[in-house]
Amino acid sequence: MTFDPMTARALMESHYLVFAFLASLGTMQIAVSISGIKGLWLTPNRLLTRSLGIALLATSIVIFFAQPLWVEGPWAEGSVEADSATRLWGTASLDELAAARNVNDIHGGMAGTNQAIWFPIGAALAFTVSGLVGFVTAKATGSKRSTSDDDAVGLEALKSRNYFKVLPSSWRSFRSEIAVYWRIRLAGSDGFSIFRILFGRNSG
Repeated sequence: MTFDPMTARALMESHYLVFAFLASLGTMQIAVSISGIKGLWLTPNRLLTRSLGIALLATSIVIFFAQPLWVEGPWAEGSVEADSATRLWGTASLDELAAARNVNDIHGGMAGTNQAIWFPIGAALAFTVSGLVGFVTAKATGSKRSTSDDDAVGLEALKSRNYFKVLPSSWRSFRSEIAVYWRIRLAGSDGFSIFRILFGRNSG
């Protein structure tokens, strides 16, 4: 039987969301383990956190591209090389796997705008999970804090505290400094600034 484009798109979007979530979570764990940002670690151990990040990243790629082997979709046997409008609903064979995800966006595939929506959602979910789990693991690391740690904000503060303890002070710092960053650093980032032109502050 042929497939409904809306059903196919919903399937592709759900697969892509899982892929974006796992890939973002894995990449984040690799990054925070290297930089020592313990407040976002999924485990209390640096090496274990990094290994888990690598495993999550690899798993996301394997699962996303191998799913047509066991999940039915618009990539049935004998139809993968056909026009995406005439494909059958079913599973793909190993030989057809490379082309299985090549579905036109008007026939149920994912357009760039869809990816631009679902990837940030997956990344936001990954950060949320890291923050929630990091709330527990930050205590388990048993790291000593100095007086300077209490004054730190942003990512630097996450090296010794969890996200929820850092958020209030970081938000206050953001609100007090954003105007300065916007006016001085962003507007003065190059000699030909659109901000100077708009507000009549040409450098001459």
